[in-house]
Amino acid sequence: MIGSLLRFCIRERLLVLVAMLVAVVSGWTSMQSVPLDAIPNVGENQVIVLAEWSGRSPRDMEDQVTYPLSALLQAVPGARSVRGRSMFGFSFVQVTFDDAVDFYWARSRVAERLTTAGGLLPDGVRPTLAPDATALGQIFHYVLEGPAGTDLAELRSQQDFFIRYALQSVDGVAEVASVGGYVKQYQVEADPAALRFHGVSLSRLVSAVGDSGVDVGARTVESGGMEFLVRGRGFVGSGLSEQQTIGQLEETVVLVRDGVPVRVRDVARVQTGPAYRDGALDFNGQEAVGGIVVMRYRENPRAVIQRVLAKIADLERDLGGIRIRPVYDRTALIDETVQTLMQSIAQETVITIVVTVLFLLHFRASLVIALTLPLAVLMAWIGMRVFGVDANIMSLAGIAIAVGTMVDMAIIILENIYEGLSTWEQQGCPGGSRRRLEVIRKSAEEVAPAVMTAVGTTIISFLPVFFLTGRDYRLFAPLAWTKTFALVASLVVAMAVVPMLCRVLLRSSRLSLRASVLLSVLACAAGACGALTGDGCGPWRAGVQSAGVCGGLWTAEWCGGAVVVAGADSTD
Repeated sequence: MIGSLLRFCIRERLLVLVAMLVAVVSGWTSMQSVPLDAIPNVGENQVIVLAEWSGRSPRDMEDQVTYPLSALLQAVPGARSVRGRSMFGFSFVQVTFDDAVDFYWARSRVAERLTTAGGLLPDGVRPTLAPDATALGQIFHYVLEGPAGTDLAELRSQQDFFIRYALQSVDGVAEVASVGGYVKQYQVEADPAALRFHGVSLSRLVSAVGDSGVDVGARTVESGGMEFLVRGRGFVGSGLSEQQTIGQLEETVVLVRDGVPVRVRDVARVQTGPAYRDGALDFNGQEAVGGIVVMRYRENPRAVIQRVLAKIADLERDLGGIRIRPVYDRTALIDETVQTLMQSIAQETVITIVVTVLFLLHFRASLVIALTLPLAVLMAWIGMRVFGVDANIMSLAGIAIAVGTMVDMAIIILENIYEGLSTWEQQGCPGGSRRRLEVIRKSAEEVAPAVMTAVGTTIISFLPVFFLTGRDYRLFAPLAWTKTFALVASLVVAMAVVPMLCRVLLRSSRLSLRASVLLSVLACAAGACGALTGDGCGPWRAGVQSAGVCGGLWTAEWCGGAVVVAGADSTD
């Protein structure tokens, strides 16, 4: 089977070349589409349920909200643990699932169970699911800077009712949380003495204020051949100024005694003020208003941040002088982390090619390595996209670690083919071009089992990593996966691509040893400059006039970090 595969790849150069181009395009596309982050997500596979009951103590929240929800969610399929936490007026229940459970399937099962929670909880308590994000979802923080004289309450209103909803509409954003400032409220401060004098209970006052803000629909009235819709307008503040709204609330009737109405203004004082808060946002020593953008699960952080920045640029034109100033942008962290790692990979690649040239002292043999190593790296990115492995410092480190092993496969097959062709030429090239193809096939087939065994043992050595669980697996599995992808890709390239390139590039040459070494050193220097600087098409061009059994003219040109080889054979 190995011999048949090698024979097909050596003879069908065009098909192998087309497959190489498809792999390069697919690998490049995968590099652009795979989610890129600085560190791997090691958080639990969990769904969070939130419930609010204003003004209640932690003990009341625990007994009447947290405990019933925790007991109810114990029956969710796939749930590994359920933990609850009670705070002042707030309940927090965390349902942790097995790692094999799909994130959104788990959310749907939890939401299904919550539909039956209405009879277990106090009136007015509505449990909701937290945003579909993870612990690493906070990717962008910003503050609002208003014109001179803009107070914190106005900035918070802009944040809550305009900026927040606009940014939540960006694709990939799960939630935009508001931080800092003052939430504007219409506050009714009851006077105990006035309530006692008029005989009004506090609950009656609360009920009257609540009922005053309800629109009531009625039937229709026909008059003069026309039909009129009847409705009671009770929505407070609709189309009115702040003072007019306060006046509406003050005129609300609490009760009527002996035909005399008792209004809110008779028993309480109505005013505007900030809502109760237990925290603030400090920016450079001054209190500020800001927001936190939370990314949706399995989204690409860099792409989401770019869309958020584009949306902010559109919003600022309609904010009346208010500027949105970023204070935390994970793009910088991602770029620095990935750039450091990618630079290390590029340096390892260049050093590997240089060492190959110095040991083989053959320019065209070094071209084979220079072409196959980047191809294997791109194929590893294809595996990352197919298996859903994100790009981060751990996964890219797996590729960096595997570079030295990846090039070994190609070098072993290349060196054996080179030795076989040298021996064949020393014998006078019997059999012509057909015999030459057979020599390449047999030389590759001699070492193919050893190469496959070496790759197999290396991959098997990583099996313990795949059997880890919990945070250990989520931390180290990306490295094991990417190194496995890189080794498998290098094996495929060594078995399918290297023999074909040897047929094309390994030809007789009349160059002296000194010229061959000089040309190889120039190729390495140009490759290093292109890999480290990426300055597009460099000035380096090398032409080699080759003669021999299958002579021809070949030109190698460094262009934007890739070696492009072109030429024409005279015989084969």
